[in-house]
Amino acid sequence: MATENFVYLTVAEAVKFHVLYMRRVGETRFGVFDKRLVESALMRPQHAADYENADVYRQAATMLFGLIKSHPWEGGNKRTATFLTNLFLKRNGYKIIAPTIGLIELCLKIESNDWKVDEIEGWLRDRTLNL
Repeated sequence: MATENFVYLTVAEAVKFHVLYMRRVGETRFGVFDKRLVESALMRPQHAADYENADVYRQAATMLFGLIKSHPWEGGNKRTATFLTNLFLKRNGYKIIAPTIGLIELCLKIESNDWKVDEIEGWLRDRTLNL
């Protein structure tokens, strides 16, 4: 699957949305912990498209996994990862339709190493609408 068919997030956008989102939810501990980790996680969807022929679900799953597992932010890693993944999906014509508790459970399964990219991809396929 060629990357030119998708809209990807830039590091600058990710940082901006992280800061804005953390302020909106009243978080006081936020900011970039390691820019290289942000860059790496944001490149995962493009690498998946180039090397695995990944569709939008697989790409989103790789990004979510990378953002949660690498902890690139000072705080709010799981919330920011979920927000950015949903933004990536929206920009590409999809929307996650899951209750907040479902998103929390997803993030906790990733954080605890219970779920990897394959399980995340399946979860997203079942809970995402094409707009």
